[in-house]
Amino acid sequence: MRTEKVELTGAKETLLYTLYFRALDSRSARPILDDPWAADTLARLDYNRFKIKMAAGDRYLGLLRARRLDTWTRQYLAGHPDAAVLHLGCGLDSRVLRIDPPAGVEWIDVDFPEVIDLRGRLYPERDHYRMIASSVTEPGWLESIPTGRPVLVIAEGLLMYLMGPDVRQLLVRLAERVPHGELAFDAIAPWLAAFSRTLGWKLSSLADPHEPERWTGGLTLLDRVPVLSDLELIAAPHYRLTLQVLTRMAWIRNAMSLFRYRIGDT
Repeated sequence: MRTEKVELTGAKETLLYTLYFRALDSRSARPILDDPWAADTLARLDYNRFKIKMAAGDRYLGLLRARRLDTWTRQYLAGHPDAAVLHLGCGLDSRVLRIDPPAGVEWIDVDFPEVIDLRGRLYPERDHYRMIASSVTEPGWLESIPTGRPVLVIAEGLLMYLMGPDVRQLLVRLAERVPHGELAFDAIAPWLAAFSRTLGWKLSSLADPHEPERWTGGLTLLDRVPVLSDLELIAAPHYRLTLQVLTRMAWIRNAMSLFRYRIGDT
């Protein structure tokens, strides 16, 4: 089997961590996400295995986050089988394959050119699916997004790597381009962002998730869910019990949250 050399740095390299977490999960007796493509895809990559394995203890954050976003995606497509899905910073996520959307759905994955090039060598083509090779902060790629149908925008593990002005500009552009739909993304608390020089953005206060609404009249908050919800899904008792104790403290429970907004009026 041919292997693909991975030479990514910075935020781009994090796609290996989330892929590794999903591969571990797929081998467990009680998977949280149960991604059937993760292990085979990981096996086809030539990467620093020791470095990635050192991060395995954080896998439940990524798995619970992905599961919630998968749930929101399925719910939205159940009510909008003619929608377009715009997956920003898709990395090597197999979400389009896991969800297997109806034939009437157009799915678009967006990421840096080198990521899209790697992705194109690893995953199969499918009808009504395309990829856009671009930084999400560049304005040009939005011109190819359909406007005649509802749009679900997913940004998982992405916005915290952008600077504040870039996040605001991106969300304003999306609200202006998309006539109606939903936007789902994750954000971290200010205290957590302070521990990392690579994380550029966070909501000014997780107690006030209405900040994006003030940037543009096109966004309305629908839901906010801590990533560390649904802890009963974690099979390993020592991880589950530890997190259940820690999340009794609100500042830890809300360190990472998922947000869902309505775009437009309907």
